[in-house]
Amino acid sequence: MKPEKSLRSRNNQRRDSPSLSSWVQMHRRTALQSWQRLLKTPASSFATVFVIAVGLLLPALLYGVSTNLSSVVDNLNGSAQISLFMVRGSTASELQQLSEYLLSDDAISGVVRISSEQALEEYSAATGLSEISQQLSDNPLPATLVVTPVDADPLSVATLAARLRATPHVELVQVDSQWIQRLTAVSRLVAVSGQILTMVIVLGLFFIVGNTIRLAIENRRDEIRVVKLVGATDAFAARPFLYAGMYYGLGGGMLATMLQFAVYIGFNSALQDLLQLYESNFHLQGFGFTSIAALLLGGSAIGWLGALLASFRQIAAMGP
Repeated sequence: MKPEKSLRSRNNQRRDSPSLSSWVQMHRRTALQSWQRLLKTPASSFATVFVIAVGLLLPALLYGVSTNLSSVVDNLNGSAQISLFMVRGSTASELQQLSEYLLSDDAISGVVRISSEQALEEYSAATGLSEISQQLSDNPLPATLVVTPVDADPLSVATLAARLRATPHVELVQVDSQWIQRLTAVSRLVAVSGQILTMVIVLGLFFIVGNTIRLAIENRRDEIRVVKLVGATDAFAARPFLYAGMYYGLGGGMLATMLQFAVYIGFNSALQDLLQLYESNFHLQGFGFTSIAALLLGGSAIGWLGALLASFRQIAAMGP
């Protein structure tokens, strides 16, 4: 019995091997023929690829903006500070006593004292108005205590700021993290807008690829009918158009990648000039391998699915 089973398994392997080999050769031949057909109409093929590339580029750029805004917000969330502007005429001893008192609070990790003279010097250096500042008869800037909270959570910072407003000799309390909260809201808005735009664009690309494939099927209607008359299935007749749709999407993803890097190079050079003025080492994110893979795979999938939805329905409507 064992020799018979071994012989049967060998015979089955011999039968399956030619079948698998012929299946691979058939797909390879169909893929090559689809590629050659696209090359015969370079203008219309490039127009479709270009439209897909622009459609993929817009959400990719929004994703890059959202990623960089989120990175900036994450770096700034740990630097929340509360500025306590003292009443006019506060002495250095009062500043020191109040600073020591605040450091005894468990919710405060650090306090920096800035006298009115130091504030005026820093303002003059930052604005370049040192000559005008020297001509002032009276210093208009108050002394300041910069408080760093232990917990950088916006709610905790707001609670601490409300409690510090009752501190003696404090005229004004300003939370320096409010603009960070606004930046966080803007980052969320960009992220949501990118998601909505992505869904709309993907739906539009399905229609674009579908219309292109339907036109190609209509031009080869007689050929498809002949193939179906000799026994070909709808899947066999639709296979060349599936490869064509995948080529459209893959080409659009490749072109979108090149356009994205062109935008990145142009924008990053201008951004680095600006960051040098602020002595920042920030670098753009969201333009790496993940972005390239998403554009290539996403474009290929959109093209293939668009061709699938268009081709099977139209070919099945032709009848046997």
